[in-house]
Amino acid sequence: MHAQTLQFTIKGKLQNISPMPSKVYLKEAIPMGLLSKPTDSAEVKNGAYHFSGQLTVDEPVMVFITSGHNVMAEDKITVVLDKGELAITSDGTLDNLKVTGSGSLANHQYDDMKGSTKKTADSIKMVKITEAYKADKALQKKINGQAFSNSITGIVNMYKYIKVNPQNRISPYGTYILVALPLIKQEGKDTLISLLPEKVKADKLGLEIVRLNNKTKVTIDSAIKAAQAKTLDGQSKVPLGSQAADITQNDPAGKPVSLASLKGKYVLVDFWASWCAPCRAENPNVVKLFKQYQGKGFTVFGVSLDAESSRAAWIKAIATDALAWTQVSDLKGWANAAAKTYDVKSIPQNFLLDPNGVIIAKNLRGDDLAKKLASLFGK
Repeated sequence: MHAQTLQFTIKGKLQNISPMPSKVYLKEAIPMGLLSKPTDSAEVKNGAYHFSGQLTVDEPVMVFITSGHNVMAEDKITVVLDKGELAITSDGTLDNLKVTGSGSLANHQYDDMKGSTKKTADSIKMVKITEAYKADKALQKKINGQAFSNSITGIVNMYKYIKVNPQNRISPYGTYILVALPLIKQEGKDTLISLLPEKVKADKLGLEIVRLNNKTKVTIDSAIKAAQAKTLDGQSKVPLGSQAADITQNDPAGKPVSLASLKGKYVLVDFWASWCAPCRAENPNVVKLFKQYQGKGFTVFGVSLDAESSRAAWIKAIATDALAWTQVSDLKGWANAAAKTYDVKSIPQNFLLDPNGVIIAKNLRGDDLAKKLASLFGK
């Protein structure tokens, strides 16, 4: 089955807009080559502009109309092109618009698909253009949080809409958007693809949806784990990219030693204890890598969660495991001050710092630690 092309016409009107642009530009929202002209422009005369052209498929496609080449600008027209004529009136700003005409069906379906999120998004945009928003960091954080939450709600609404209305004009394009997002579970994407109308499955858009799904397919479990890891790091007291807090505790001889004294080197801050079997099992690997890279600017700063009662066992473990790097502890067990600062609730746990004391990796063990050091120093 060969796809037919879709003819479209846009008649636009700009009113109460200052300064009035001399030109507007039409661009495909998601570059897929479905618009026969990747970028088109039109002169604005007396507040009016006109576009006409073709889509390489027989399904609607979302486009941006902007007053410049920046499609990321807040103030832009976002509409869905469908067969027939689209009449767009913008009042005050480009994105405050009314859409009518014989080609407006898919656009109205897109608004229905988004549900109440469109009204919320419009309210957020109005706040973002205020001087109060530009000057208030707390307000910016609050509004950006609302915008993110609203976008998630919009995705959920889209999914529900397509499941109920798979034959609607907008649904195949909505399916493409959702398949492209990592937030949708794989079985959800597969469900939407199974609901595609037969004529779409054989069209360019349908084939692109299947190709994209195959390319980006991941297991639900791995996606969840990745999201959880990112969330946990964001909530951590010591996220990646942050400056590592200094640690000053006594070495086995009772002499205070600071982590800051090792600045200028890559430092593995290693939380462990003599009684921790997984820690002891990992020590030979760290010993091997310490010997391999210590001459290249790498060292280890061991922090033991041993208590005063296990002081002798701590010192014996250092000797038995041949740990030749700096070792410190305040001998307070789980109440270790450094462990509290670094939010350590289980061991083994480690943090890799760059020469400036910035945390660049966490919990590297076995091959992961070896690979990371090899990437920094070479084999």
